[in-house]
Amino acid sequence: MQDREVAVTRIDDFFARYEEGANSFDPELMASLYTAEFMAGDPGGVSCGRNDQTLRDAFIRRKAFFQQIGFKRARILHVAATPLDGHYTMAKVHWQMTFEKQPGHPLDFRFFITYFLHDPGSGPKAAFWISHDDEQRVMREAGLVP
Repeated sequence: MQDREVAVTRIDDFFARYEEGANSFDPELMASLYTAEFMAGDPGGVSCGRNDQTLRDAFIRRKAFFQQIGFKRARILHVAATPLDGHYTMAKVHWQMTFEKQPGHPLDFRFFITYFLHDPGSGPKAAFWISHDDEQRVMREAGLVP
């Protein structure tokens, strides 16, 4: 396999695991997908985090919260990856999340996130991502959260 094909396979594998983690909320799986320190951005600004127990606890809280509001699944619709150099890749990802707070009335939401992945040679990890949508606002407007 050529270098480009290896890189594409690694990115595809990374996002397959990310989608699995987004559905299982497995804190160990999710933590394995982040660099030791990372940044996250959304329309409200940027924050920094550490890949430690606090991060794992956040995934556990997210699972409880999402279950409370009827989470059914998260699915990646499309990934457009652009290698920036031998270690960094920018990936534009379109997600669909399905919630069913009221039985028989599923709600689908689409979100767009740009990830910047770092691969030190052992596989890519998320170092920075930008959530282009205000997910809380979208869910609030749909009546999922107050």
